[in-house]
Amino acid sequence: MAGAMRLGYEIELTADLAAHGAYLSLQHKLPLANAVIYATARAHDATLWTHDEHLRGLPGVEWVGATE
Repeated sequence: MAGAMRLGYEIELTADLAAHGAYLSLQHKLPLANAVIYATARAHDATLWTHDEHLRGLPGVEWVGATE
């Protein structure tokens, strides 16, 4: 897992990105942390892959059911 994380890069949480996250939180009834992650993915035209039910069904999100 740590090796895979080294392949990515850091993205600064700007005031604009945080504000857009807050907007998405209200619009989609998401927890704020999820909304900021979603806003970041949208701002970078990235597909968000997740197991999180809160994000399931949103545009640009690929939801993968958790395996047991």
